[in-house]
Order: sequence, then C-alpha cells, then structure tokens
Amino acid sequence: MKICLIGLNLTNLILAKVLEEKKLYVDIYSNKKIQNIKTNRTIAISSENFDYLKSFTQSSIMSWKSKEIKIFTEDSKLHEIINFNKKNKEVFNLISYSKLNEIFLKKIKKSKYIKILNSDTCSPLILKKIKNYELVINSENKNFISNKFFTNKIKKNYRSRAYTFLINHRNKNNDLAIQVFTKFGPLAFLPLSNTKTSIVFSYKGRKIDDHKIINIFKKYNSFYSLTKIGKIEKFSLSFEMLRNYTHNNILAFGDLLHRIHPLAGQGFNMTIRDIKIISKILDNKISLGLLIDSSVAEDFQNSTKHLNYLYGKAIDAIYEFFRFDNNIKNSISKPMFKILNKNSLFKKYSNILSDKGLNL
Repeated sequence: MKICLIGLNLTNLILAKVLEEKKLYVDIYSNKKIQNIKTNRTIAISSENFDYLKSFTQSSIMSWKSKEIKIFTEDSKLHEIINFNKKNKEVFNLISYSKLNEIFLKKIKKSKYIKILNSDTCSPLILKKIKNYELVINSENKNFISNKFFTNKIKKNYRSRAYTFLINHRNKNNDLAIQVFTKFGPLAFLPLSNTKTSIVFSYKGRKIDDHKIINIFKKYNSFYSLTKIGKIEKFSLSFEMLRNYTHNNILAFGDLLHRIHPLAGQGFNMTIRDIKIISKILDNKISLGLLIDSSVAEDFQNSTKHLNYLYGKAIDAIYEFFRFDNNIKNSISKPMFKILNKNSLFKKYSNILSDKGLNL
C-alpha cells in the first residue's frame, strides 16, 4: 500500500524518511509554486529530537551545539535572571533550516520507496488524485485541502512580526544561546559558529523599516562585536491550534496543526515529537497486521491533540508573563527568578520539558 503526503516541505521529508524505514511506499505531491525557498531561518532542536533525526541520516547532520541558555530582561541587561544548562549535554542543536531540508531531500530522492509527483495542490483536482489512498497526510498550510477542511482553529494574533537575520562577528567561544525580553518583544541570539549567530527579534507594534530594527537590535547587543549584518526576513506571528486534525482519511500535520510564538524555539520540536508519535502508531498497526488507514489519523489525534494544546498554551503563557512583567519594570521576574535560579528541581524539569515536551 501507499501513503500520500501533500507538500514537499521539511516536515514531510522527515516523515517520508520515517515511513521508508518501515518499508512503506510514499507518494509526495509537490506544488512548485509553494515550495520552500532558501531562507536564513535557524532551527533550534532539542538534544533528544536531534538524536532522533541523526538516526535517519547516518549521523550526517552537523549542528552547532548550545551548551547553555541565559535569559535577560529589559531591566537586567548586564546579568541574566536565570540560566539553563545540562551536564555533559547540549541544551539545543542549532542548524540552518535550508541545510536540514537539503540533507533530507537528498536522502529521499535516492529511495525506491518514495516518489515526488508534481501537482497543483491548490486545485480542487487534488481530491481526485488522492482518492485511492487509504491515508493522506497534509502538511501544507495553504492549499485546496487546508482551505476547505482545516480552517477551524483557535487563534490569537500577537500583533507582532518576527525579524530574522544572520550576523557575522569577531571570533569568540560561541556556545551560549541568549534570550532578552525587551520592551519591544523577545530578542534571541542563536549561535551557529564562533563567528556567526542567528537573530530572531519578535517586534511588537506597527511595521517598521529594517533600518530601525537594526538600530533597536544594536541597542541590546552587548554580546558580539559585529562585522556584518545579513539580509532581514520577516513574518507575522500568531498562536494557532487546529480544532480537528482529521477529515475522513486525511490527517493535518506539521505547522497546519500548531503555530506558536518562537521565543522558546519549540515550534519545530513539537512537529518532530508528532512524527515520533505517528511512527509508534504505525509500528503498532504493522505489528498487529492491521491496515494503515484513517484509523492512524484518529489514533494520532487522540494521542496528541490535548498535549499539543497544553504545550502551546504554556509557551503563550511565558510570552504573556514577560510582556506583563516588562510593563511593570520587571518587578515580578527579579525576585521570582532569583529564587528559581537556585532551584535545581525547577531547572531539571524545565530542561526535561524543553527536550521531551509533554510526551514523557
């Protein structure tokens, strides 16, 4: 039997590789008009999720390891309010989205189990093309199927835009990830090498030009001696949770299921955890000799929907806390994190939740 994946994106490339390992045949419908283009986006992957991805690529994925995370606020620019690290283990693996996409695309193009089929997924004709599959997984945010069957969402508009760009700087020991909760919004420094760092600035307010964003960024950058600032990419930020993951034999997946604020670097980690869960469901079906059909979609929804919502709302709560705290000059975070920073149990379970999510 064959499984149909809609969308030639990173989520489906990884999912196709997982299905190939189970000797399942996969057709990926690719719309050239909405394929991913080159981006400077950087992904922060938890250590457990990174080990999982490496198992499918014969360890060919090279990342930059962040051994510690430090959190600053508007009123604590010189000393962090809290830090997180693990003994003998990285907190995050940082890798270019485009590079990871390229690695998995090369892998699946060599596979005898996987076919990439060009098709206009925005056309109603896509329904005719997928009608003979027992299971269809749709990971595209905008196509005919998404617009027709998967629009009922819990939504929140942050009225913010993420500005992402790369900076080059003088050589330094660069294994520290930094998050500054500024009065303008969260500003993240994600190291990629000793001379290159990715910046994600979630600016709250009306649109402003790139020049002003750079000036604000420089105001808060006391960590790097800049040599170059790269091209800025930008996108709107929102919280979205799909209310129903399935329609007949079609399962929504990836960003179509959940979109969260990037402040904790957990968006793509949630998707990898979803992939692990659907993989276990498939293993169970195969071991029992059951059909791979719409029941997989139902089982996946029942296993993950509540956990994804709770985890996404927890990230949203962190964002709202620091937004409120900034409005009152960090009068809550200072005394609270002074205590929590010395609490080993709090740090231990914070690291576990960051690494494993709620799927413990």
